[in-house]
Amino acid sequence: MPENIFHNPTLISYIVKSIKETYPEKQISKTFIQKLFYLLSRKDVVDFDYSLYHYGPYSSQVSSELNFAEEIDFIVIDWIPEKGYFISPGPMYSSKLLLQNTEKTERDAINEVAQKYGAYNAIELSIITTALFLKENFGVNDKSNLVEVVSSLKPQYNKERISNLLANTLQSWEIKTMANLLSSAHEDLAVQYGNVFNPDYTKVHK
Repeated sequence: MPENIFHNPTLISYIVKSIKETYPEKQISKTFIQKLFYLLSRKDVVDFDYSLYHYGPYSSQVSSELNFAEEIDFIVIDWIPEKGYFISPGPMYSSKLLLQNTEKTERDAINEVAQKYGAYNAIELSIITTALFLKENFGVNDKSNLVEVVSSLKPQYNKERISNLLANTLQSWEIKTMANLLSSAHEDLAVQYGNVFNPDYTKVHK
């Protein structure tokens, strides 16, 4: 995607719209967007620097993009006392704008993340993304250790709740990791043994 100042605000408005279409009553907060964009950064859709803060992975760049998206009416941000921020698509959002400023692969990745994580609230996403950050940046891979570390960082949340929340997510990460390992091993063997691992090998040598 060429350099385009409207690219990230368009992505923000699109993910807000995607979540709202599936979960109309959903509170989409700034924290919620921060965590979704951390998940998108893992898919190389965006390139933001993240650090671990009290509420999980945080990027000042995402915060700036949120402010910019609000300024140009790509999103609307409302503050409701005792409830927090509520973000909705802005009046400038349009399908034409989306196609102009994004690639299909980016939209597909957003749809995937919205479908997989859209049902969670900001607290749950904070726990999930904190675990991911620890796993990927500090090598905390063991299930029980990961739950313990996340629990120590977020003592306000029940450890059982954290464990239950991460259970299915951890399983999917492990399955993905195993698939990557198998793929990598297959590639190494293909390099070592050449055409033996070429799908067309049997056709050529019949």
